[in-house]
Amino acid sequence: MSEIGQKLRDARIDKGYTLDDLQQITKIQKRYLIAIEEGNFEALPGDFYVRAFVKQYADTVGLDSEQLLNEFNDTIPQPQPQEYIEPTEDENKADTRTRTRNHDNGFARFSRYLPTIIIVAVVVVIVGVIYAFAIGNRDRNKSVIQESSSMTVSSESSSKASSQSSSSSSQAASSSSAKKASSAKKSTTKPKMTVTSETTTSAAFTYSNAPTNNTLVLHASDTKTAWVAVTAGGTQIWQGTLQSAPQSITIPSGTTSFTIQTGNAENTKAKINGKNFNLDPNNVGGFVKTITVTMTTAAASSSAAASSSQATTQTSN
Repeated sequence: MSEIGQKLRDARIDKGYTLDDLQQITKIQKRYLIAIEEGNFEALPGDFYVRAFVKQYADTVGLDSEQLLNEFNDTIPQPQPQEYIEPTEDENKADTRTRTRNHDNGFARFSRYLPTIIIVAVVVVIVGVIYAFAIGNRDRNKSVIQESSSMTVSSESSSKASSQSSSSSSQAASSSSAKKASSAKKSTTKPKMTVTSETTTSAAFTYSNAPTNNTLVLHASDTKTAWVAVTAGGTQIWQGTLQSAPQSITIPSGTTSFTIQTGNAENTKAKINGKNFNLDPNNVGGFVKTITVTMTTAAASSSAAASSSQATTQTSN
Protein backbone atom coordinates (compact mmCIF):
# COMPACT_ATOMS: atom_id res chain seq x y z
CA MET A 1 0.00 0.00 0.00
CA SER A 2 1.39 3.45 -0.98
CA GLU A 3 1.82 6.31 1.49
CA ILE A 4 -0.92 8.41 -0.12
CA GLY A 5 -3.26 5.39 -0.24
CA GLN A 6 -2.64 4.70 3.47
CA LYS A 7 -3.38 8.35 4.32
CA LEU A 8 -6.65 8.29 2.40
CA ARG A 9 -7.66 4.94 3.90
CA ASP A 10 -6.98 6.15 7.47
CA ALA A 11 -9.07 9.28 6.87
CA ARG A 12 -11.91 7.15 5.48
CA ILE A 13 -11.89 4.89 8.54
CA ASP A 14 -11.83 7.94 10.85
CA LYS A 15 -14.97 9.22 9.08
CA GLY A 16 -16.63 5.83 9.62
CA TYR A 17 -17.08 5.17 5.89
CA THR A 18 -16.83 1.76 4.26
CA LEU A 19 -15.73 1.39 0.65
CA ASP A 20 -19.39 0.81 -0.25
CA ASP A 21 -20.38 4.06 1.53
CA LEU A 22 -17.63 5.95 -0.31
CA GLN A 23 -18.71 4.48 -3.64
CA GLN A 24 -22.29 5.63 -3.01
CA ILE A 25 -21.23 9.17 -2.02
CA THR A 26 -18.57 9.81 -4.70
CA LYS A 27 -20.04 7.63 -7.50
CA ILE A 28 -16.50 6.26 -8.07
CA GLN A 29 -16.49 2.49 -8.65
CA LYS A 30 -15.34 0.44 -5.67
CA ARG A 31 -12.52 -1.24 -7.64
CA TYR A 32 -11.04 2.20 -8.42
CA LEU A 33 -11.26 3.20 -4.74
CA ILE A 34 -9.37 0.02 -3.81
CA ALA A 35 -6.76 0.73 -6.50
CA ILE A 36 -6.23 4.26 -5.12
CA GLU A 37 -5.71 2.97 -1.58
CA GLU A 38 -3.24 0.34 -2.83
CA GLY A 39 -1.37 2.87 -4.99
CA ASN A 40 -2.22 0.86 -8.11
CA PHE A 41 -2.85 3.89 -10.32
CA GLU A 42 -2.38 1.82 -13.51
CA ALA A 43 -5.79 0.22 -12.82
CA LEU A 44 -7.57 3.58 -13.30
CA PRO A 45 -8.93 4.60 -16.73
CA GLY A 46 -6.23 7.26 -17.34
CA ASP A 47 -3.79 9.72 -15.77
CA PHE A 48 -6.39 12.51 -15.74
CA TYR A 49 -8.85 10.35 -13.75
CA VAL A 50 -6.15 9.49 -11.20
CA ARG A 51 -5.85 13.10 -10.01
CA ALA A 52 -9.61 13.76 -10.29
CA PHE A 53 -10.53 10.61 -8.28
CA VAL A 54 -7.87 11.27 -5.61
CA LYS A 55 -9.12 14.88 -5.21
CA GLN A 56 -12.76 13.77 -4.86
CA TYR A 57 -11.76 10.97 -2.41
CA ALA A 58 -9.81 13.47 -0.25
CA ASP A 59 -12.62 16.06 -0.20
CA THR A 60 -15.15 13.40 0.84
CA VAL A 61 -13.11 12.13 3.82
CA GLY A 62 -12.29 15.66 5.03
CA LEU A 63 -8.72 16.09 3.74
CA ASP A 64 -7.34 19.17 1.95
CA SER A 65 -7.24 17.83 -1.62
CA GLU A 66 -4.99 20.58 -3.01
CA GLN A 67 -2.43 20.14 -0.23
CA LEU A 68 -2.54 16.34 -0.68
CA LEU A 69 -1.98 16.56 -4.45
CA ASN A 70 0.95 18.95 -3.96
CA GLU A 71 2.47 16.75 -1.26
CA PHE A 72 2.39 13.63 -3.43
CA ASN A 73 2.84 15.38 -6.77
CA ASP A 74 5.80 13.14 -7.71
CA THR A 75 3.82 9.99 -6.82
CA ILE A 76 0.61 10.72 -8.72
CA PRO A 77 0.82 10.40 -12.54
CA GLN A 78 0.63 13.64 -14.49
CA PRO A 79 -1.75 13.96 -17.49
CA GLN A 80 0.34 13.81 -20.67
CA PRO A 81 -0.18 16.51 -23.33
CA GLN A 82 -1.19 15.34 -26.79
CA GLU A 83 1.65 14.96 -29.27
CA TYR A 84 1.81 17.68 -31.93
CA ILE A 85 2.15 16.38 -35.48
CA GLU A 86 3.57 18.93 -37.89
CA PRO A 87 1.62 19.04 -41.17
CA THR A 88 3.36 17.94 -44.34
CA GLU A 89 4.40 20.33 -47.13
CA ASP A 90 1.52 19.12 -49.36
CA GLU A 91 -1.00 19.76 -46.60
CA ASN A 92 0.36 23.29 -46.09
CA LYS A 93 0.07 24.03 -49.82
CA ALA A 94 -3.49 22.69 -49.96
CA ASP A 95 -4.49 24.74 -46.93
CA THR A 96 -2.94 27.90 -48.47
CA ARG A 97 -4.85 27.38 -51.74
CA THR A 98 -8.11 26.87 -49.83
CA ARG A 99 -7.66 30.07 -47.82
CA THR A 100 -6.81 32.06 -50.98
CA ARG A 101 -9.88 30.73 -52.80
CA ASN A 102 -12.19 31.52 -49.85
CA HIS A 103 -10.76 35.05 -49.62
CA ASP A 104 -11.33 35.67 -53.35
CA ASN A 105 -14.91 34.38 -53.18
CA GLY A 106 -15.67 36.58 -50.15
CA PHE A 107 -14.27 39.70 -51.84
CA ALA A 108 -16.26 38.99 -55.00
CA ARG A 109 -19.52 38.71 -53.01
CA PHE A 110 -18.76 41.92 -51.14
CA SER A 111 -18.03 43.79 -54.41
CA ARG A 112 -21.33 42.61 -55.87
CA TYR A 113 -23.36 44.13 -53.00
CA LEU A 114 -21.23 47.28 -52.52
CA PRO A 115 -23.41 49.63 -54.66
CA THR A 116 -26.57 48.57 -52.80
CA ILE A 117 -24.88 49.13 -49.44
CA ILE A 118 -23.80 52.65 -50.45
CA ILE A 119 -27.32 53.59 -51.64
CA VAL A 120 -28.92 52.32 -48.41
CA ALA A 121 -26.40 54.26 -46.31
CA VAL A 122 -27.12 57.50 -48.18
CA VAL A 123 -30.89 57.05 -47.76
CA VAL A 124 -30.49 56.44 -44.01
CA VAL A 125 -28.39 59.61 -43.63
CA ILE A 126 -30.98 61.73 -45.51
CA VAL A 127 -33.89 60.36 -43.43
CA GLY A 128 -31.94 61.04 -40.25
CA VAL A 129 -31.27 64.66 -41.20
CA ILE A 130 -34.95 65.27 -42.06
CA TYR A 131 -36.09 63.69 -38.77
CA ALA A 132 -33.63 65.75 -36.70
CA PHE A 133 -34.78 68.97 -38.45
CA ALA A 134 -38.47 68.16 -37.77
CA ILE A 135 -37.81 67.39 -34.08
CA GLY A 136 -35.87 70.67 -33.71
CA ASN A 137 -38.75 72.74 -35.16
CA ARG A 138 -41.30 71.03 -32.93
CA ASP A 139 -39.26 71.71 -29.78
CA ARG A 140 -38.79 75.38 -30.73
CA ASN A 141 -42.55 75.85 -31.35
CA LYS A 142 -43.38 74.20 -28.02
CA SER A 143 -40.93 76.49 -26.21
CA VAL A 144 -42.51 79.64 -27.76
CA ILE A 145 -46.03 78.52 -26.78
CA GLN A 146 -44.98 77.79 -23.20
CA GLU A 147 -43.26 81.19 -22.81
CA SER A 148 -46.31 83.01 -24.18
CA SER A 149 -48.66 81.14 -21.87
CA SER A 150 -46.57 81.83 -18.78
CA MET A 151 -46.54 85.58 -19.51
CA THR A 152 -50.40 85.79 -19.38
CA VAL A 153 -50.73 84.35 -15.90
CA SER A 154 -51.69 87.01 -13.28
CA SER A 155 -49.99 87.43 -9.91
CA GLU A 156 -53.22 86.46 -8.11
CA SER A 157 -53.40 83.13 -9.94
CA SER A 158 -49.72 82.54 -9.22
CA SER A 159 -50.28 83.04 -5.47
CA LYS A 160 -53.26 80.71 -5.45
CA ALA A 161 -51.34 78.05 -7.37
CA SER A 162 -48.46 78.34 -4.92
CA SER A 163 -50.82 77.74 -1.97
CA GLN A 164 -52.44 74.76 -3.67
CA SER A 165 -49.01 73.36 -4.57
CA SER A 166 -47.87 73.54 -0.95
CA SER A 167 -51.01 71.71 0.22
CA SER A 168 -50.63 69.09 -2.52
CA SER A 169 -46.98 68.52 -1.63
CA SER A 170 -47.92 67.89 2.00
CA GLN A 171 -50.64 65.44 0.99
CA ALA A 172 -48.29 63.72 -1.50
CA ALA A 173 -45.60 63.34 1.18
CA SER A 174 -48.13 61.80 3.59
CA SER A 175 -49.46 59.49 0.85
CA SER A 176 -45.92 58.47 -0.13
CA SER A 177 -45.07 57.57 3.48
CA ALA A 178 -48.24 55.47 3.75
CA LYS A 179 -47.45 53.68 0.47
CA LYS A 180 -43.88 52.98 1.56
CA ALA A 181 -45.10 51.57 4.87
CA SER A 182 -47.67 49.40 3.07
CA SER A 183 -45.03 48.22 0.55
CA ALA A 184 -42.60 47.41 3.35
CA LYS A 185 -45.29 45.41 5.16
CA LYS A 186 -46.08 43.39 2.01
CA SER A 187 -42.41 42.68 1.26
CA THR A 188 -41.75 41.45 4.81
CA THR A 189 -44.58 38.89 4.68
CA LYS A 190 -43.33 37.10 1.55
CA PRO A 191 -40.75 34.31 2.12
CA LYS A 192 -37.55 34.79 0.13
CA MET A 193 -34.51 32.50 -0.33
CA THR A 194 -31.22 34.37 -0.96
CA VAL A 195 -27.80 32.78 -1.64
CA THR A 196 -24.99 34.43 0.37
CA SER A 197 -22.02 32.26 -0.68
CA GLU A 198 -21.23 29.11 -2.70
CA THR A 199 -18.23 26.88 -3.48
CA THR A 200 -17.90 23.40 -4.97
CA THR A 201 -18.15 21.90 -1.45
CA SER A 202 -20.51 24.25 0.42
CA ALA A 203 -23.25 26.86 0.07
CA ALA A 204 -24.98 29.30 2.44
CA PHE A 205 -28.52 30.72 2.11
CA THR A 206 -30.75 33.13 4.04
CA TYR A 207 -34.48 32.24 4.16
CA SER A 208 -36.17 35.49 5.23
CA ASN A 209 -39.83 35.92 6.28
CA ALA A 210 -40.09 32.17 6.91
CA PRO A 211 -43.46 30.90 8.22
CA THR A 212 -43.77 29.26 11.63
CA ASN A 213 -44.12 25.78 10.12
CA ASN A 214 -41.69 24.76 7.36
CA THR A 215 -41.58 21.62 5.24
CA LEU A 216 -38.55 20.47 3.21
CA VAL A 217 -39.12 18.01 0.33
CA LEU A 218 -36.14 16.17 -1.24
CA HIS A 219 -35.81 13.68 -4.10
CA ALA A 220 -33.22 12.42 -6.58
CA SER A 221 -33.49 13.36 -10.25
CA ASP A 222 -34.59 10.75 -12.83
CA THR A 223 -33.44 7.20 -11.95
CA LYS A 224 -30.36 8.24 -9.98
CA THR A 225 -29.80 8.17 -6.21
CA ALA A 226 -28.28 10.57 -3.70
CA TRP A 227 -27.27 10.14 -0.07
CA VAL A 228 -28.54 13.03 2.12
CA ALA A 229 -28.53 13.98 5.82
CA VAL A 230 -30.59 16.87 7.29
CA THR A 231 -29.63 18.52 10.61
CA ALA A 232 -31.66 21.17 12.50
CA GLY A 233 -30.49 22.88 15.69
CA GLY A 234 -27.50 20.54 15.95
CA THR A 235 -29.70 17.40 15.79
CA GLN A 236 -29.94 15.09 12.76
CA ILE A 237 -33.64 14.86 11.86
CA TRP A 238 -33.32 12.64 8.76
CA GLN A 239 -30.70 10.75 6.76
CA GLY A 240 -30.86 8.17 4.01
CA THR A 241 -30.54 7.51 0.28
CA LEU A 242 -32.95 9.47 -1.89
CA GLN A 243 -34.77 7.89 -4.82
CA SER A 244 -37.03 9.57 -7.38
CA ALA A 245 -39.96 9.44 -4.90
CA PRO A 246 -40.19 12.67 -2.81
CA GLN A 247 -39.10 12.57 0.85
CA SER A 248 -40.99 15.08 3.06
CA ILE A 249 -39.15 16.42 6.14
CA THR A 250 -40.74 18.73 8.74
CA ILE A 251 -38.39 21.39 10.10
CA PRO A 252 -38.98 21.69 13.89
CA SER A 253 -40.80 24.84 15.01
CA GLY A 254 -38.47 27.55 16.31
CA THR A 255 -35.53 26.39 14.14
CA THR A 256 -33.27 29.30 13.13
CA SER A 257 -31.01 27.29 10.79
CA PHE A 258 -30.75 23.83 9.23
CA THR A 259 -28.10 21.98 7.19
CA ILE A 260 -28.38 19.66 4.17
CA GLN A 261 -25.36 17.42 3.53
CA THR A 262 -25.48 15.55 0.22
CA GLY A 263 -23.08 13.19 -1.48
CA ASN A 264 -24.50 13.95 -4.93
CA ALA A 265 -25.51 17.62 -5.09
CA GLU A 266 -26.05 17.61 -8.87
CA ASN A 267 -28.80 14.97 -8.57
CA THR A 268 -30.43 16.26 -5.34
CA LYS A 269 -33.62 18.29 -5.90
CA ALA A 270 -35.23 20.30 -3.09
CA LYS A 271 -38.36 22.31 -2.30
CA ILE A 272 -39.16 24.35 0.80
CA ASN A 273 -42.82 25.10 1.50
CA GLY A 274 -43.69 24.12 -2.08
CA LYS A 275 -41.11 26.42 -3.74
CA ASN A 276 -38.14 25.04 -5.71
CA PHE A 277 -34.86 25.38 -3.82
CA ASN A 278 -31.77 25.11 -6.10
CA LEU A 279 -28.82 23.66 -4.14
CA ASP A 280 -26.40 24.90 -6.85
CA PRO A 281 -27.78 28.36 -7.86
CA ASN A 282 -24.52 29.59 -9.43
CA ASN A 283 -23.80 26.31 -11.30
CA VAL A 284 -20.36 25.90 -9.69
CA GLY A 285 -20.77 22.10 -9.62
CA GLY A 286 -19.51 19.64 -7.00
CA PHE A 287 -20.78 16.27 -5.78
CA VAL A 288 -20.26 16.30 -2.00
CA LYS A 289 -21.79 19.50 -0.61
CA THR A 290 -22.92 21.04 2.69
CA ILE A 291 -25.79 23.53 2.39
CA THR A 292 -26.57 25.79 5.39
CA VAL A 293 -29.88 27.72 5.53
CA THR A 294 -30.35 30.52 8.09
CA MET A 295 -34.03 31.39 8.71
CA THR A 296 -35.75 34.53 9.96
CA THR A 297 -39.48 34.36 10.70
CA ALA A 298 -42.14 36.58 9.11
CA ALA A 299 -43.14 37.86 12.57
CA ALA A 300 -39.63 39.16 13.28
CA SER A 301 -39.41 40.80 9.84
CA SER A 302 -42.84 42.46 10.28
CA SER A 303 -41.78 43.87 13.65
CA ALA A 304 -38.62 45.34 12.12
CA ALA A 305 -40.60 46.82 9.20
CA ALA A 306 -43.14 48.40 11.59
CA SER A 307 -40.35 50.00 13.63
CA SER A 308 -38.76 51.36 10.43
CA SER A 309 -42.12 52.77 9.25
CA GLN A 310 -42.77 54.46 12.61
CA ALA A 311 -39.32 56.04 12.56
CA THR A 312 -39.97 57.34 9.01
CA THR A 313 -43.33 58.87 10.01
CA GLN A 314 -41.83 60.63 13.02
CA THR A 315 -39.05 62.06 10.85
CA SER A 316 -41.59 63.38 8.31
CA ASN A 317 -43.66 65.06 11.04
